[in-house]
Formats: sequence, structure tokens, C-alpha cells
Amino acid sequence: MLDWAKIDTVMLDMDGTLLDLHFDTYYWLQHLPERYSQLKGVTEQQAKNIIYPKLMSLRGQLDWYSIEYWATQFDIDIVALQHEVRHKIGFLSGTEDFLNWLSTTDKQIFLVTNADHYSLGVKQPHVRLDRWLHGFYHSHDYGFAKEEQGFWQALEKDIGYDPERSLMVDDNLEVLAAAQESGIGHLLAVSKPDSQRPPQDTGKFLSVENVGQAVPTLKEAN
Repeated sequence: MLDWAKIDTVMLDMDGTLLDLHFDTYYWLQHLPERYSQLKGVTEQQAKNIIYPKLMSLRGQLDWYSIEYWATQFDIDIVALQHEVRHKIGFLSGTEDFLNWLSTTDKQIFLVTNADHYSLGVKQPHVRLDRWLHGFYHSHDYGFAKEEQGFWQALEKDIGYDPERSLMVDDNLEVLAAAQESGIGHLLAVSKPDSQRPPQDTGKFLSVENVGQAVPTLKEAN
């Protein structure tokens, strides 16, 4: 597992790493098409035919993660509709145990997310990540998605971390590959980002089903 004695800075993704991706999966693939069909006077299938291709065309790009962008594209109040299903917002199993343990260490703990400020604004009141984290960093503030090297260059300059002594935890394998390319020395993948879906193959990356599974090992290492 991870050698925590060699890690000073911990960077954590939000959706699918700390929080259950089921909220986002359900919202974008089910709730949004349902509400779009009602608001625009089209069938649900027609709504899906409009929404799905647009979503997939920008996957992995900065706009794909932008609530404001999709609100404009679909001419709909994305945030208001997300509040309608806010009861689905929640931690993945083990997240709170992991964060509680991590906060007892002397490591810097940062949220490093592609989610924009609107998305965090919807979720933060329900999870209060500020209880554990020392800072929040959004890709939208740098103009690059985490999949791009421009993001990591800007983040390193902003935080001033030592890449070799830093850890990135994420469910997005493209993000982990980009972090690795930028010089991040420690990487951990989450194999089951959505509690309602089967685990993903994390390939070459060290992985846990959820971050809570690492806690016993982490305690032994300290």
C-alpha cells in the first residue's frame, strides 16, 4: 500500500472519491432528461437524444464539468434541478473514517476537483468537507481540467507542494495518468466510485474500492 512516511501533501478528488458518484449519475442520466422533457414539452426519449450526445462530446474537457456551461446549453436551471434530488448527495462508505484519520496527521489535505463552484455549492451544505480540508482547488479557476498538464503546472505553482512527496486520490484514471506525468509521486485509484454500479478496472494504478478500506493499513503505517 501507500508509504505514508513519504507523503506530505494529500490531494483528494470529490465526486466518486469522497462523495458517492451515484448522485451525479442519477442526476445527469435520469433526473435531468425527465425534468427537461417536462419543462420543454418533449418526450423523455427526445430529451435524452438532445442531452446525451452533448454530454459525451465534451467528456474530459473543462466545459464538461461546468454547471454554468450546461445551464446555457440546455437553457435550464441546472442548480435548481440538482437541489430537487439533493437527498442523494452523500459520502461513499468509509470516507468519514478516512478523513477523520487523515486529519490527525500533520499532512496538508486539499480538495482538488474538476467540479465547479456551483457544484460544490450544492453539495457542501450536506457534507461539510471544510471540517477536514485545508483548501479547495477547482480546475475552473485555472482554465484547465485535471486531465491536462496545464492544470498541474498551475496547481503546483499555487500550492507549492513537492510532487514526489504528494498523493493524488481519484476515481478518474485519466486524471491519475496526468498527475503521474506531472511528477506526482503517489497515486491511488478508487475502483467503486458509484455505490450503485460495479467496480471499474483501475489498470496499473494501486486501488481501493473506497478510501475507507485504506484506513487500517494507514494506521499501521503510523
